[in-house]
Amino acid sequence: MSRIFHISLVVNPVAGLGGPSGLKGSDAPETPKIARELGVESAIPQKIAIMLEGLKEFRSLIRFSTVSGAMGEAYFADYDFDVEVAHHVRNDTVALDTQKAVHTLEEGRPDILLFAGGDGTARDVCRGLTSQQVCLGIPSGVKMHSGVFAITPQAALSVVTSMLSRKLVAVRQAEVRDIDERSFKEGRVITKHFGELMVPDDQLLVQSVKCSGLPDDEMALHEISAFIVETLEEDTLYLLGSGGSLKHIKEELGIDQPTLLGVDAWANDALVGRDLNEPDILELIERYDNVRILLSIIGGQGIVLGRGNQQLSARVLERVGAQNLQFIGTQERLHALQGKPLRVDSGSDELNHALAGYQKILCGYDDFVLYEVVYSA
Repeated sequence: MSRIFHISLVVNPVAGLGGPSGLKGSDAPETPKIARELGVESAIPQKIAIMLEGLKEFRSLIRFSTVSGAMGEAYFADYDFDVEVAHHVRNDTVALDTQKAVHTLEEGRPDILLFAGGDGTARDVCRGLTSQQVCLGIPSGVKMHSGVFAITPQAALSVVTSMLSRKLVAVRQAEVRDIDERSFKEGRVITKHFGELMVPDDQLLVQSVKCSGLPDDEMALHEISAFIVETLEEDTLYLLGSGGSLKHIKEELGIDQPTLLGVDAWANDALVGRDLNEPDILELIERYDNVRILLSIIGGQGIVLGRGNQQLSARVLERVGAQNLQFIGTQERLHALQGKPLRVDSGSDELNHALAGYQKILCGYDDFVLYEVVYSA
């Protein structure tokens, strides 16, 4: 079943006011009062309007979740979008409101979380999130040293429309940085690292037309395998699914005669299970606190779950958790789908719902793209 693209929006309503007011920033609690006295108006409504105007043609394909009042809801008054106010705040908001709002919105599993503000807002978003939620900042602040903002509101719109058009959009961890405002007011710029957010990359990957992807496919598989091997965690059970891509990874790990059409298990530099069935897997995962599942895309079918890997049943996946699945597929294999979404058929409607959306696909060495996953009801 086709699904609606879910966008979350949170706005820092005082972001950017400190610039025209000559305050060098907007984090101080007295900023809104000073700005009002000086007649300074927020530029945020115009920035949000650029985004919403550009998305009107996709209105039937998207839904929004947001925050009450000036932190989100107010900007939709002139638009006929499907909007859910998922978090309520009082009129005079503070940084903690952003952190709580982001956490609430994250629980709704949006495909992308947009936030309007500057570095201070990015810090609050970083503090509020508990997962690798894909985010993107609409540049609206005085200070924007962080690498989590689109260059312009139009650039943010371009990223979202690329996702809606099912182009491959790369994702990466980007640094959240901010300056010490007291030092900044004194003329000293001192930036600090406050964390990282998962953001769409600047380079949008587009569909390519190639007759044979074998050389690129082989190279990408080597890169994927190298990354998996180098990032294995101790005391973690890895369930390696079926298919040629996973067989390549199994061989890179040093597994002798790895199972092509079955599930093997790896932990602490050793093979701990070969060609496992569902009862074997259920018994094995009880011995480990941390479990990861690697799944590959099946050829031109675009199916990542429910075909050839039924050993990884709904019972297994529910115990491991959807957040511990890693999908693997080369860009060539994704291009071969010609924009069609990936599909899951886990046998559990609840689990299918949890997996539907834009998932990170490992397609090279520390190289991820976002790709849509849907399910059939």
